[in-house]
Amino acid sequence: MKLHLEFSPPFNEVTKEIYTIFEFDKELKLKELLEFFKKKYGKEFIDLVWEKGKEGEFNKLLSLIINGHSYRHDKFLDTILKDGDQVVFIYIYFGG
Repeated sequence: MKLHLEFSPPFNEVTKEIYTIFEFDKELKLKELLEFFKKKYGKEFIDLVWEKGKEGEFNKLLSLIINGHSYRHDKFLDTILKDGDQVVFIYIYFGG
């Protein structure tokens, strides 16, 4: 199974990539993908995902977009990722 990943700032500063494809042996839940990134990129990546280090509580600036849809709900971490899915990690900044 291939996942197409896009990392916007500040994620690309940790991953050293903007676009990449990862191959996995099976479909994954979103929480399994985050565990994979925790092992691959370490605490610095995960600290960008979770609000003040509270696992399960997404950072307020984070928008995870799966196949063009950004959404959050109680079971978001159980979202099953399938072959060919595109996942974008992006921070939404405000200000001027």
